[in-house]
Amino acid sequence: MPVANRESPLVPNFEIIINGSPLPVEAELHVISLTVDHDVKLPGMFTLELTDSDTKQEETTWIDDEKLFAIGNVVEVKLGYDDDLETLIIGEITGIDPEFAFDRLPRLTVRGYDRRHRLQLGKKTQTFLQQKDSDIAAKIARDAGLTAKVEDSQVVHEYILQAEQTDIEFLQQRAKRINYEVVVEDKTLFFRPVGNAESEIITLSFEDDLMEFYPHLSSMGQISELTVRGWNPKEKQEIVGQAKVGDEVSKMGGQKSGAALVKDAFSTAVVQVSDRPVLTQAEADQFAKARFNNVALTLVTGEGVCWGRTDLRAGKVIKIEGLAKRFNGQYYVTATVNHYHAQSGYRTHFTARRNST
Repeated sequence: MPVANRESPLVPNFEIIINGSPLPVEAELHVISLTVDHDVKLPGMFTLELTDSDTKQEETTWIDDEKLFAIGNVVEVKLGYDDDLETLIIGEITGIDPEFAFDRLPRLTVRGYDRRHRLQLGKKTQTFLQQKDSDIAAKIARDAGLTAKVEDSQVVHEYILQAEQTDIEFLQQRAKRINYEVVVEDKTLFFRPVGNAESEIITLSFEDDLMEFYPHLSSMGQISELTVRGWNPKEKQEIVGQAKVGDEVSKMGGQKSGAALVKDAFSTAVVQVSDRPVLTQAEADQFAKARFNNVALTLVTGEGVCWGRTDLRAGKVIKIEGLAKRFNGQYYVTATVNHYHAQSGYRTHFTARRNST
């Protein structure tokens, strides 16, 4: 895809497809702004803002178009430059917000979410016996009419209870416990490990790509060792799972992880967890390493803005160059906001994390 920067500005463009048909030209000409939000912990969201007709002269056009902007309509949003556009989200309309003010034309904001929002509908109580978390994720996806693409979570659990929880609450809870993430793209649900050990998909240079970047390094909350304690009722013996410096899934190109940093600076920072039921050694080991890596990934957090990039995606690793040395390197992107405005152009805001420096 073409990339805009300070030296090579490009003309941003968009395309909106509703139920398989392009947005009518008459509506497209009234688009003020378009925003697509992605967050690894939340359903993807889109908002479309457009002006309407003058209510003093004629009937409102888009506000009253119950067919075009009907609740449940499938919307595909593409952004990019010139004719090179990429799909950022395929979702469903869940709400419309009209605005009426005496000093300007009426406006309409159309909102919607990717199909992960369907997993928020209704709370359930059900049990799962002798299943892995990945098996459970696959079943929930199928029940919601989604295709499941899951990575084997390895550990079989004797008994798991979903107690008065929505499917997404339950899945997110299970995912966090094993350092996995839940992602929905169109009609496919992904249940996979947090991807901060992957290679970067793009490199952003402060000189060429980044407009702003604000990193924050803090040792608060970092730990050098974590112990999980449980009880095996069949064997009548204690279960202990541990994770420590060296159990990081990756140091993301850095020299020293957060765990090593606090160990060197403050001797030891040990946490013991005994308030989560674990019944097997495999479960304790998995939980300990997951919790340890989840905490480690909060050492460096950052917020940035760059020229609009459709290839900058939440749940992926990027590389940032041109900063101070201790902040250069790989970052795991946790959220992106792609924002197009008819006057100010196309920008991408993002938040990211890193477990080392």
